[in-house]
Amino acid sequence: MTTDNKNACSHTLKRALTAKVLLPAVLLTMTTAAFAGEKVDKTIDTSSSPKIDIEHIDGNADIRVWDKSQVRVTGELGDQTEEFIFERRGDVVVIHVEVKRQSKSWYQKSRDGDDLVIYVPAESDLHYTAVNADIVAQGITKAVDVEVVNGDVTLKDVGERVEVESVNGDIMLENVRGRLEAETVNGEIEASHEGDTPVSFASVNGKLSITSNSPDVSVETVNGRIDVALQAVDALQINTVNGRTYARLGLNKNGSVKANSVGGAMEFVFQDGVSAQFDIETHAGGNIVNNVSDEKAQKPKYGPGRWLRFIHNGGAANVDISTVHGRIEIDQK
Repeated sequence: MTTDNKNACSHTLKRALTAKVLLPAVLLTMTTAAFAGEKVDKTIDTSSSPKIDIEHIDGNADIRVWDKSQVRVTGELGDQTEEFIFERRGDVVVIHVEVKRQSKSWYQKSRDGDDLVIYVPAESDLHYTAVNADIVAQGITKAVDVEVVNGDVTLKDVGERVEVESVNGDIMLENVRGRLEAETVNGEIEASHEGDTPVSFASVNGKLSITSNSPDVSVETVNGRIDVALQAVDALQINTVNGRTYARLGLNKNGSVKANSVGGAMEFVFQDGVSAQFDIETHAGGNIVNNVSDEKAQKPKYGPGRWLRFIHNGGAANVDISTVHGRIEIDQK
């Protein structure tokens, strides 16, 4: 064989080897074509702790964990689906479902949206956004970040960091671990949490029902009712306008409770024998009920306000509660 022929063969072999190596990588980053109403069942290999980026417009997403280093998408695409993207970009798995922007489902939840079941590794870092969709996710042990405009969010057995936002929808959080932030405008939040990291909850028009053993809790609402059951609190902050508040808690030594309302009634039940300095005040009316000690609320000779200040059982912690014209009640059990 001549030298020229040897060089030609060598170049051909190198190109063939290069193509063999690069082909799987190309396939991993290839956009998957799909049609409206099509059934899908596709799988991509990943690491054991990939980042998952899901953008969903309309429908339902059920996200489950399994023991494989893969991400799998099954289900049926909605009637308005225009493009289905399922690809891997480095260690990020991208799942984007696009609909026709002129369609009704772009701004209003329809019955014909996507119905997807997505399997991911337990140690995934999940980021999910949707316009009109309900999401259920269970078993993810790392980070979960969910943003929904119109839809309900249900998360079970998740952690270490969880952030959830919904404009119009309820948020259900069951056995959440680690740092937690949950916000909704028009919807309820029901949460059970375990961990020693800070947690915060906020709503405009929606009930907040919280159970947690976090020592650092913040709760805020405008018109929603607040029900919290806490175990050992270092810091509790509650702000409400017209929502009714019921808080049952154990208050640690050197702990702090700060609560403010405009017109909403507030009731706090501390552990029996709580040690705290109490500073309670109503500014333009309202009433103060003290079931912790024998001290009575005082009121000025002229003016509608009332106040109650006393030290109980050594005064190790601080309790500062105020309202404009609501009712405040404190108790110990």
